[in-house]
Amino acid sequence: MRAWTRFLFVAAVLAAAVSLLPAGHAEEGQPFALEARIPASSLGMISLESVGTWGARWEKTAIAKMIADPDMQGFVDPIAEDIEKLMSGEGGRGPLEDVPPVVMDLLEQLKGLEGQVGFAVLGMQEGQRVPTMAASLDFGPHVNDFTTFLKRVKAELGEDGDAIVTTEKDGRTWWQIDADEMLVSATTVDTTFVLATDPATLQQIIGAGREGSLAATSDFQAVRKKAGGDDLGAFVYANVPAIMEIVGEEMPRDARKIAKALGLDTVKAAAYGMAFKGDGFMDSFVIHTPGADHGLAAMDLLPPMRPQALQYVPSTAFYYEESAVALGELMPRVRKLVGDVEPDAVEEMNEALSDISQTIGVDIENELMAGMGNGVAVYAGLPETGGIYPELAVMMKVKDPAAFEPIFDRFANGLAGWLTEEGDVIASTREIQYRGQTLHLFEMQEARGDDVVPFTPTWAFRGNWLTLTLVPYSMKEIILRTSEGTADGGLAGEEDFQALMAQMPADAGAIGYLDFQAIMNLLYDTGVPLLQTVAKPNVMQLPIRLDWAQLPPARSMRKYFRSIAGFTSWTKDGMSVSIHAPVPVVALVGAVAGAAFFTLGRSMDMEMSEPMVVVRPDRVDFDVAQVQAEEILRYVRLYRLEKSTLPKSIEALVEANYMRAVPKDPWGNPYYLMFKMRMVDGKSRQDAAVASAGPDGKPGTPDDVTATVK
Repeated sequence: MRAWTRFLFVAAVLAAAVSLLPAGHAEEGQPFALEARIPASSLGMISLESVGTWGARWEKTAIAKMIADPDMQGFVDPIAEDIEKLMSGEGGRGPLEDVPPVVMDLLEQLKGLEGQVGFAVLGMQEGQRVPTMAASLDFGPHVNDFTTFLKRVKAELGEDGDAIVTTEKDGRTWWQIDADEMLVSATTVDTTFVLATDPATLQQIIGAGREGSLAATSDFQAVRKKAGGDDLGAFVYANVPAIMEIVGEEMPRDARKIAKALGLDTVKAAAYGMAFKGDGFMDSFVIHTPGADHGLAAMDLLPPMRPQALQYVPSTAFYYEESAVALGELMPRVRKLVGDVEPDAVEEMNEALSDISQTIGVDIENELMAGMGNGVAVYAGLPETGGIYPELAVMMKVKDPAAFEPIFDRFANGLAGWLTEEGDVIASTREIQYRGQTLHLFEMQEARGDDVVPFTPTWAFRGNWLTLTLVPYSMKEIILRTSEGTADGGLAGEEDFQALMAQMPADAGAIGYLDFQAIMNLLYDTGVPLLQTVAKPNVMQLPIRLDWAQLPPARSMRKYFRSIAGFTSWTKDGMSVSIHAPVPVVALVGAVAGAAFFTLGRSMDMEMSEPMVVVRPDRVDFDVAQVQAEEILRYVRLYRLEKSTLPKSIEALVEANYMRAVPKDPWGNPYYLMFKMRMVDGKSRQDAAVASAGPDGKPGTPDDVTATVK
């Protein structure tokens, strides 16, 4: 962990200290791509792609168009003005007031990035647990602005600037800095600033492309295309075999056995991508297993499909999912996978299936599941006639409806008998007729009392789909809606659904749809009037003007609302999931989780500890030590909260499974606990502090770093 932190810190210092950055070392016309300059054996990389185009691509999205709508400006403009004032500190103390000016200037310069921003881990240094790393920042035509900034910062560094060695060689300027046994080198390639953890690595990277590069491998190309291809905005790549070669040496034997059974050894690459698609975004997760012959990928449960159950799904459905899962082939494949992991578990599984089959009166595997085909669908919606009781249906494809109906009838009766024998519920089955169709009802009531269970599962066949609904009414709606001449096109005819289906990959074996458009309509139509009623900005004093009365009605905003769709592929060549949404789902979830974690942490700190001012040099190791000490402090508080006493040592936290091991500070020494007594309301109370002995390794000296809990 220290090596990663050190490299990123040194990279920032180098960028801020370079004084002679060439305005452009023109070598080739192609945009700089880090993956084309690092070896195929690299462990992985993270990149932001074509950063300079993000603004233009953002403006094409529906959410950006909504924010830019003239009707929305009365609400948006005051918020933007207030945020700008808060950030600048105008009119009082701003949240960025304590940030050093050089950092703010650097952030301003980073706005000039045009091409790729990349970070890669090339491997582990032989005989050490230190990774070899490289990074790149492509400033495009803004490189001269960055040059001016770096020259100024170099001068401001004063004596610290002398620690960086600058050399001229082969018509190029090189920079080197030795930071705690790690050498970081830097230079420029055309308009790109390039960093690496050693000169040899940097020399290889600056070459005009290379044979055997990561970009040239078929695995990298496959996952990049699957994750978004040319539309990518962000990309994360992991070379799984190379990583496993390092991690596998430390894995216990049983863990390696399980990993192989699951097919981890067949995984050639894994990736995540965020791409701009249409007027929205696509998040993709990709696992590449070309030609897998064992493990999860080899189960191949989702052959490519096109939706077949859509003819039964109404236009009012707010949720729909369909897959080509091979239910009839599920048990043999699961049995093989379980057998590879734990052979004894197969016998236990067989015994469990046999017991269930005898209880129900139907052979679960050889009769029930064997009669099912490739296909399962689920949808939920409100009736098209305007009711509010949800219409929920589950559909399963069967091979021969006529042969399967008596089997499922026996299964339903057996299930009713078993539930009744258990004593909590009395269940029974019966049949009714509707428009020449037999509807099978599964009715239940509580065994103790006269209360009925508030739904009546109903099943019938529509074509070769076994269809189950919550109540008979929903089944009748399906029959009536799908009768000849009464269908209205259903969900398949909806414009937003069609737009999402156009993005469906050719090898997708499952699709999922959420009518986020309708949900947003409901939330907007309900929430905005409520906010305009109770949240009045002229009464509520807030640092940001949230004038809800300025929000336009849903009628003018509805055109910007979009729905969400997910597509899943599962073949022997790998598994992938892509989510199409009006916002990047992963980024949104990450931002919400990060904000929640930060808010919770700040709240705990404010309630359970007093701020402590540590007078020390402003160096990164001290910052790391302070953060680590405060993190350990969280476990001390949790220990005290749960056990009503303070731990006697950090080792006690390890023994109680609050921590895995006693961490060491940036100078290689373990953290420790200090205790002292103080008087509170005439009673003595013990306080604890997490401490680091600092760079001199001696406790009790001025360079110590501590965090205290009271």
